[in-house]
Amino acid sequence: MKKVRTPSQVEAATAARKRALFVAAIAAAVGVIMLLLSSTFLALHCVVAAAVALSGGIAAARAAIPIEQQSFRSAGATGGIYAALGYALPFMIYNFARYLSVNGQTVAERAAELTPDQIAMMEQFNVVLGAEFFRGQDVSYIFGYLLFALLFGWILGIVGGALAKRQMA
Repeated sequence: MKKVRTPSQVEAATAARKRALFVAAIAAAVGVIMLLLSSTFLALHCVVAAAVALSGGIAAARAAIPIEQQSFRSAGATGGIYAALGYALPFMIYNFARYLSVNGQTVAERAAELTPDQIAMMEQFNVVLGAEFFRGQDVSYIFGYLLFALLFGWILGIVGGALAKRQMA
């Protein structure tokens, strides 16, 4: 059975989505800047994505709470997910471009970037450094960013919605 929403709940959800799209656009710009600064510093990307998701949740909930007081969770989740996906999108596009550009030359360049310890560990586990290895790595980054954005966007968006409700109370 479909849940029936009141007009104020629909209006609050619309306001939250509008604010979330605005925050997602800003987050995408931040993602591009982070990508240009460092495309390989994964831990920093995750921390910034979490902060972006939290702020997206706060922003969307602040837009929705004056319309419908109890919409803070759903509005926060919407804002957090949109913002985190906006932030992750440049990294997903970058890794997709790397996936498409794998050839003999890029394999050699990427293999040269590995440390001797990494190469020794790969040899120990019989991992063959070739095009398939790097394509698999790129695909794992694409879906890793997607899953991180969805999961942490949802969780931290809800937290951001609760913080917005507390601040506005």
